[in-house]
Amino acid sequence: MIRSLAIGAGATAATVALAHTALAGYVARRLIAPRAPKVFSPALIKGDTVSVPATADSLQPGTYGLRLDDGSHLRVGEVVRTDGDRVVRTVLERPSGLADGEVIAAWTSQNIGAPEDVGPTRHVSIPLRRGGVAEAWEIGDEATADGRWTIHVHGLRSSRNGALRSAPATVDAGWISLVVSYAGDEECAPADTLPSTLGTREWRDVDDAIAYAVERGAREIVLVAWSMGGTIAMLAAEQSAHRDALVGLVLVAPALDWTRIVENAVASAHLPRTVAAASMRVLGSPVGARALGLVEAVDARALTWVGPQRPGPGIPTLIVHSRVDPVVPFSGSVAYVERHPDAELLAFDATGHCNEANQETERFHDGIAGWLRRL
Repeated sequence: MIRSLAIGAGATAATVALAHTALAGYVARRLIAPRAPKVFSPALIKGDTVSVPATADSLQPGTYGLRLDDGSHLRVGEVVRTDGDRVVRTVLERPSGLADGEVIAAWTSQNIGAPEDVGPTRHVSIPLRRGGVAEAWEIGDEATADGRWTIHVHGLRSSRNGALRSAPATVDAGWISLVVSYAGDEECAPADTLPSTLGTREWRDVDDAIAYAVERGAREIVLVAWSMGGTIAMLAAEQSAHRDALVGLVLVAPALDWTRIVENAVASAHLPRTVAAASMRVLGSPVGARALGLVEAVDARALTWVGPQRPGPGIPTLIVHSRVDPVVPFSGSVAYVERHPDAELLAFDATGHCNEANQETERFHDGIAGWLRRL
């Protein structure tokens, strides 16, 4: 009987271990998965309102957008009312000639329709050292910028359309805005087939954008980075051949400590805390990397700038972050600023992740523009 209990306990332990490993692999895969296709559904435009399916995103306060299936953009404002499983919001701006009625559209945090809405725009292609090009928007007046450039870097499962939200502030401050794409996003091949490496591969494409700006006459460069773009910006500031040209960072809800981020995601899913550490071991192992389709293993635990492991770039830094961010814990930004006297924190109370620009647009704009003018 004792022997049978031991065998049973061993089998149970093995089953638990396998389940734990499977959970860790699932979390790792979800963390780095390519962006899911946009969900298009019917929306009903009536006068100065539009009715859309009620979701966690479409119920958020602030200004957002609807990307129509023909590629055009409808800018929407605050919630007017909810009707069962639908929410009615104000229409702030609609494409020319768009009549009332039903359209097929996807909800988006992108509350700027096109770069031309920000300023004079040049559509450019940035040569990449790995081959091919990355499409980008170059916005602003080079004649008056006097060699001052900002490079806007979007986050994981996003696109340069999302990073466009920071361009009005930098253009108004008199800097050129270069809004870039990079490996694995929805534009810059290879896209749909490759998972993210949390910035460890992607930063090289952004470094090529830095080189492009320098070749175009940039003397002072500020990286304006969103979410995982914060990881990319930190890696570029550490390793770029042109890091001497980097004079500052503006980081929006930045991923500065991936251990904190993964632990937060695991806790939010009500999974055992040990799954977080196991998922990072999966990402960092050659076997796990191959199973996940990664080009290279990712040491997520090393991607932290809030402790003594990595000192940070030592340049003026503005962090814009909501205290209640559900994805990237605010505590990471606080910890970074506490250790770096050259960094300052502009705190928001925006709900959702990276919604600071959507919910307090004027304060977001003025905070970044004012900081750049003082730089």
